Amino acid sequence: MARKVRVFVEDAAQHVILKSIDNLALFRDESDYLAFMNILEGLNSNHELDIHAYVLMKEYFEFLATPKHADSLSKFMQSLGRQYVGYFNKKYNRTGTLWEGRYKASLIENGLYLFDVMKYIEQLAPEGHVYSSVNKNLHNRSDAIVSQSSLYKKLGYTDTQRLELYSKFFHSNVDSKKNEFIEACLEKQLVTGSLEFIKNLEELIGRTLTSKNRGRPKNKTEKTRKKMYKNLVVLDKEQHKDLKINPLEDLSLARQTAYVPVLANEVALVGAGFPVVFTGDEKPSLISLVSLGGESLAVNADGKWISSYVPSYFRKYPFSLASTEENPDQKVILIDEESPLFSKSKGKQLFKKDGEKSETLTHAIDFLTTHESQMIVTQNVAKVIADSGILEDREISVGEGDEKKVLVNGFKVVDREKLNALSDDILADWVRKGIISMIDAHLKSLDNIQTLFNIAHQRQS
Repeated sequence: MARKVRVFVEDAAQHVILKSIDNLALFRDESDYLAFMNILEGLNSNHELDIHAYVLMKEYFEFLATPKHADSLSKFMQSLGRQYVGYFNKKYNRTGTLWEGRYKASLIENGLYLFDVMKYIEQLAPEGHVYSSVNKNLHNRSDAIVSQSSLYKKLGYTDTQRLELYSKFFHSNVDSKKNEFIEACLEKQLVTGSLEFIKNLEELIGRTLTSKNRGRPKNKTEKTRKKMYKNLVVLDKEQHKDLKINPLEDLSLARQTAYVPVLANEVALVGAGFPVVFTGDEKPSLISLVSLGGESLAVNADGKWISSYVPSYFRKYPFSLASTEENPDQKVILIDEESPLFSKSKGKQLFKKDGEKSETLTHAIDFLTTHESQMIVTQNVAKVIADSGILEDREISVGEGDEKKVLVNGFKVVDREKLNALSDDILADWVRKGIISMIDAHLKSLDNIQTLFNIAHQRQS
């Protein structure tokens, strides 16, 4: 059994209760409730902890909160208790404490029990009780005390979505065994969590509990890569010691490419010439459309990219990165051994005479590494956008009715109305992270769908 704990874990919520002594009525009239609420709001303005759920009952105050620092909760409770005792004793001409003892607190395993504890607390409030967070979390009424948890915000990208999902959970059947467990953990000041969580708790104290997705995202551009890379092999300093490389000046190899993978940080640059959209698969990525069903319209007859910016996907050719099966975090350098850029007679050497990497190869590897990290960022951003539900299926077609001919389909674009309907906190977060700027560049780039038609028309003429 887990021992009694009074611990702080960063980003972990605490279930707290403060009871009156001898079942004393803490709130004798409306003004008492209001006085307590005013004290709460004043203390809450210091932002030392975020209160996610609460209820003021006649003989106790119960709430769920995430402290910002190790001493945030204790300082908050000391101030709250002292200020309300001063108010209460002065009003009712009494002396002594109001409290049964120190507050009781239970550390919460957020991912498993946070919503259950929220529901447990808010269902304590009688119907129509105004001194409870249920009015905010279930009805979206203004409440200066409540700071909604990150898990609550993840219920949806709009306030409406969050309210609907939480309401569905709130009104679901009561799990009496779970409620008994929550109540017992609070009463005994044990951890409200799984055995595994409790077992590892000591190792986690003082460290963040947020996990980072590990592993290399799947490559969604394999079909495009197969057309450009003919024979990928691992770069070997013995086997390829005499290999030289020439600059990429002819992009004829990209003529059969219907779309080009794009990084988030180059959407505006690529989008200045061609439309940048999201792929239509389960895990969308960013691509630039450069064809209307035939050859690439971005490469001219001389093998030149017709806009001023060449996507990084081409500029890293004929090199590539891959993970080893034994260690996914270990990267190996690949080269397209059949690339016309390689030669043994002319170009810049890949390896020095002593077998060390040349400056040319070092620069190529640095570019690959940067491209890989930006690709992961791009996939994470695309996932956030896709999860928000603001992407809509689109296609490029000509004609109407029976004469309609679809030229390009299977891609998605951001719907402006759905974007504007996102909650203010989501939009503000996206502005800070640069996601809104990227979306604006994406939407602006859609004007270049007409550019594709113009280029196609010119070539036909």
